[in-house]
Amino acid sequence: MTPNTTVCPRCDAENVRVLTTSPVPGRWTMHVCDTCVYSWRSTEPSSVTDPPAYPPEFKIDPAEIPHLPATPAVPRRR
Repeated sequence: MTPNTTVCPRCDAENVRVLTTSPVPGRWTMHVCDTCVYSWRSTEPSSVTDPPAYPPEFKIDPAEIPHLPATPAVPRRR
């Protein structure tokens, strides 16, 4: 199977780019969606990387993103 590199599995946007690559050449590539900020490695199973196989209950409609609650801040370590 060829890893998905063009369509976001979570929101189906075609706004995907390479975020980083493995320090060992050719091991993995990490992709990120600039629409919903979902990221995945090329070595993940199809349930994480393939839009039709991605669990429907976790799909996001890009039109709803501006209306989603803000992500809470991560507290400082003590």
